[in-house]
Amino acid sequence: MLERLSKRDTDIRPRALVLGNGGASRAVAYVLREVGIRFASSAATAPWATSREQLDRTVVGVCPLIINATPLGTFPNVDEAPPLPYNAIGPDHLLIDLVYNPEETLFLKRGKEQGATTANGLTMLHEQAEAAWRIWEGE
Repeated sequence: MLERLSKRDTDIRPRALVLGNGGASRAVAYVLREVGIRFASSAATAPWATSREQLDRTVVGVCPLIINATPLGTFPNVDEAPPLPYNAIGPDHLLIDLVYNPEETLFLKRGKEQGATTANGLTMLHEQAEAAWRIWEGE
């Protein structure tokens, strides 16, 4: 999925918005740096952060990749979603939620309603399990 964003026909590197400030968001930040995607974080405690108050239509509009690395929307709190101007999201957006229970969070549902491509965290969970198994087996 990231290939779609990192191989655009433009000299401007794509931007991403990472929601959250825990360990999962740090792993996401590492991968984004590795593939050359600039990003902002919603973690107000980090020096590079964008505060939640600044997550306006402009910020969301210039970040075609939005990754939810917060627990918002996780079962049983399925009626929660990150506070974003969802009407600024469109078909050029890719929304990834690291949550996989429920399969489609309110964050993903709202993005899909605006035409965005969406993905949950189940693939990441499977890939982590496969990597852990390879390490366990000494491969």
